[in-house]
Amino acid sequence: MGFCGKSDKAKIETIKKSAEEKVKIAVLGSYGEDSFINLEDLNINLRQIEGLTDIVYAENSIFEVNKIDNLPIEVVVDGYTFKIEETGNVTVKMAKPKVTHTINPDTQVEEGNTITITINATITEGTIVKITDPKGNEISNVKTITYGVTENGIYTFIVEGSNGEKTSYSVEITNGTGEIFSDIYSATEIYKDRNGKIAKIPKGFAVGRSNTINTIDNGLVITDKIDETHKSIGNEFVWVPVEDPKDFKQVEGYSGSGRQSGEVLGEPSRYTWAGYFYATEIEEYERMYSSTISNKGFYCRSI
Repeated sequence: MGFCGKSDKAKIETIKKSAEEKVKIAVLGSYGEDSFINLEDLNINLRQIEGLTDIVYAENSIFEVNKIDNLPIEVVVDGYTFKIEETGNVTVKMAKPKVTHTINPDTQVEEGNTITITINATITEGTIVKITDPKGNEISNVKTITYGVTENGIYTFIVEGSNGEKTSYSVEITNGTGEIFSDIYSATEIYKDRNGKIAKIPKGFAVGRSNTINTIDNGLVITDKIDETHKSIGNEFVWVPVEDPKDFKQVEGYSGSGRQSGEVLGEPSRYTWAGYFYATEIEEYERMYSSTISNKGFYCRSI
């Protein structure tokens, strides 16, 4: 490191120390006669700090609220984050890289056309030393990289600062080709599509997010396994909506044509569908019909 590099590092340390002192002085001036921190006074003192840009409680900004109800909190001064404990102790949180992105084009593209993701990284403490792209390629000593994709997916980049802190940053592409899915659901939840219609997503499944498969009328798709880009690599099930149970017979041919079925309240069934005329399929038929009554539809799967 040359003279200029050492000078820059010293300047950064000076700014950080100055910001820390501002926060400590605000805390010290907030103690009451009972030796406890008066939160109202702390709020006033912190907001008088030059360079204060945010106050955060439980991961939510309360800067605009103009009130502090609990400790600990985090405050951002001159770009550095400090944690104020209930005891009044002030600690510096290491700065993490901040990442933004752009997508070009940001409109739907035809199959095979490239979508370019541009990643921009900054950090208030030190420098950006490395950006790792979704394929694991490491690009050193740059703040900006471009990454081309042709398929829909969730693409994750890792940005590392010279202070050792890392930021994982994911970009969701939905204007390419191919289907992508949500995270795997940890509990059964109600899903509402963009048209306001609902279905239940069972625990252990992910729901389709691409424009072609995330509406109930078009055939909502769920899967029990996804890869790192959120593409399905598991068993896929399609939600068959049945608004009126008396219409159930109209979808029998669809559901019984080389497919499996199961009720929406639990995991979709893995039973092999052989037709409605076998006694072993009567229970399965009744499960589907029951689901149309309680949930206005049922799940089925291609085999």
